[in-house]
Amino acid sequence: MTVCIGVLAAESEAIVCVADRYITYSDEIAGDTDSSKILPIGENGTHAMISGADTSIGRVLAKLVLHDDLGKSKQATQKYCEEAYREAEREILELRYLGPFLSSEEYRQALLKKCVNSVIRSISKKIDSDRDESCSDPTFSCAFVLCGFDEQKKPYLLSLNSPGVCTDMTLNGFCSIGSGSGYALQRLLSTEWERKFSIDRALYEVFDAKIQAENDPNVGYDSDVIVLTAEKSVPMPEDTKTMLDRAWIKLNRSPYVQFNADEHVPLPPDDWMDKLKAFAETIIKPVA
Repeated sequence: MTVCIGVLAAESEAIVCVADRYITYSDEIAGDTDSSKILPIGENGTHAMISGADTSIGRVLAKLVLHDDLGKSKQATQKYCEEAYREAEREILELRYLGPFLSSEEYRQALLKKCVNSVIRSISKKIDSDRDESCSDPTFSCAFVLCGFDEQKKPYLLSLNSPGVCTDMTLNGFCSIGSGSGYALQRLLSTEWERKFSIDRALYEVFDAKIQAENDPNVGYDSDVIVLTAEKSVPMPEDTKTMLDRAWIKLNRSPYVQFNADEHVPLPPDDWMDKLKAFAETIIKPVA
């Protein structure tokens, strides 16, 4: 119940990450919080954008941080992601369906027998149902986008989803997860996204895609924006996000509606594009 978007920008020298802050605890309890869904992992600059249940995400993250070399190699990081996902899923499903009466090894051996008894068949059916992506309340709900730069300073975008498959999205140059991802990806494609876009343009286009994702009722208004390079991660300041939001509102207001200071969101400064470019240049300085 979210949207997280990651794109390559500035000729792949930067990665722009945007995620909402909407948290869903139940059908009755949901809303924007001050929690961030863009998290640094390990010591090598890797960041994760997360979607899913706290229990599932927490277990996967706990396993990923055990790898000191996480993010140094794209291939190794993919492997770590898949192993962490499957181990965490197995642990949670075992706790729900097997323990304390049956160990995972006993369950596996029972499934391998020529004649599987009705209890084991029933457990297997429940687990399969729980793993079904169409399940309304899965025991294990978890998706990640891992992004950063490897030890060769090459960018990577890795998408980890059910049933524990980590897909390399670096060649695509963008990816998104969460219930609003379809709206976001559609918007990026309609703008003919290119990884050569400057950071300031990428910030606007990805912010626009996130706003389009708000067509999904489970995507929140508040958001975090972070730009990654091989050397650092730079969060967008709150006043810059406010300016960007006002610029989007101005650009998307009907030409038949005249601005009214008493009724409408304030306009951005006239030089908002220059200010956004100035922020982008604090991340990657232009070549003289």
